[in-house]
Amino acid sequence: MKKLYRRLYSREEGFTLVELMIVIIILAILTAIAVPSYMVLRNRARIAAAQSEMKNIATALEMYNADQDAYPTGDATAMIAALQGPSVGGGDPYMSPVPANDPWGNPYVYTSNGTTYTLSCTSTTPNIVIIDGQLQVTTP
Repeated sequence: MKKLYRRLYSREEGFTLVELMIVIIILAILTAIAVPSYMVLRNRARIAAAQSEMKNIATALEMYNADQDAYPTGDATAMIAALQGPSVGGGDPYMSPVPANDPWGNPYVYTSNGTTYTLSCTSTTPNIVIIDGQLQVTTP
């Protein structure tokens, strides 16, 4: 009886190296499955955020055009300054703040000659472009 007692209770408890390696391998497999899915979802969210921001900018540009009978000419800096400035009659700005960068941190590209404009976000695949208020999503 004494021998059985010693055998049961004198044995050290703990994980073996093989058990620890199996747990590490299982965690690595789960991580390898989860990370790509997370990256795809994060990219989709950024694309949706870019489209939403660009639609808001396009709405502000249309309000500016309705008041001024022209779109702001020049590049993105001129567009941001025009939209953040006071509206006709010294009212609230058309949009404040105007996002200068897309969700990836790259600047939006804006070009205008006064009668037409193009606003684009080329940081993504697909490319997101708004031409005179019309959203266009193109795959390269």
